[in-house]
Amino acid sequence: MKLSKKKKSEGNSTGEAQRFLIWHGEKIVVGIVVVVALWFALQGLGYQTLSWQPDDLVQKSSNAETNIKNSKRTAEDEFAGANPPIVLVDYAAYAEQIKEPIPAEPYRSESQWNAWGSILSGSARTSTPQPQN
Repeated sequence: MKLSKKKKSEGNSTGEAQRFLIWHGEKIVVGIVVVVALWFALQGLGYQTLSWQPDDLVQKSSNAETNIKNSKRTAEDEFAGANPPIVLVDYAAYAEQIKEPIPAEPYRSESQWNAWGSILSGSARTSTPQPQN
């Protein structure tokens, strides 16, 4: 008895297409998503083509050079009055002021308070009002 190989039938191409989509469909979908995401990212960046030619850049640089050469302004004119005068600070004098005590008179209160938040008036002691329930 002779075993024969089954021949692929020509009408079975839909089965091969289905098998291909089963094995590779997810990869195709991921590839499409990546391409669409890249397209959106490039559109969002606003990538534009150059609107000038190299000759335009050469022309602008030569115009700027001639403007600089023909300018009658000097550096002194440019910076005259623009910078405030330099003020030198004597930090050694500031360091000496740290050693001096701070006067208490400007910070004195009209009433004298004790540690518990009560006002001391002479020999009588009055307490602060308590919140009512």
